[in-house]
Amino acid sequence: MNYSVHCEKKHSVSIDRKADLNKAFGIAVDKSQYTVAIRKVQEDGKIKTLMIDHRVVPIEVERRGDGLPVRVFLKGIPFDVEIAKMASTRFRPPLPEREISGEVRANLPGQIVAIMVREGESVPAGAPLVILDAMKMENEIMAPKAGRVGKIAVSRNEVLAKGDLILEIE
Repeated sequence: MNYSVHCEKKHSVSIDRKADLNKAFGIAVDKSQYTVAIRKVQEDGKIKTLMIDHRVVPIEVERRGDGLPVRVFLKGIPFDVEIAKMASTRFRPPLPEREISGEVRANLPGQIVAIMVREGESVPAGAPLVILDAMKMENEIMAPKAGRVGKIAVSRNEVLAKGDLILEIE
């Protein structure tokens, strides 16, 4: 993770943190490099002791509600921390585009209360298609994609099981 940290002076901090918290990880503060290992963690998850370049350093971190730090105490000395920018450096391969099926199926068992479209009608993605009454709650079933309503496989007051075909969008 890359951070821009304000702590009396503005510092650029980069943390090379592996998923295994039992192993050391690298931290770069501006142009200085450090090797850090977590040594003592309280039951509530607060880190109490770090090993920084083979030196034991007591630490305490005060966090905001979203988990980001606001104050760090190193060896009892408080440092106010403001994280101005946080960007992930993890590689995420592009996801292949998925073909969205035009089949609309019941996502839970229930009874068809209303059919709001007709066969051959053009509908945009997200348009309400039918109302399914399930467990005394009316659920609008929406179009998963834009297209033309093909075959409507249900009728009003029909009882459906989970996964039953409601209609097709071409």
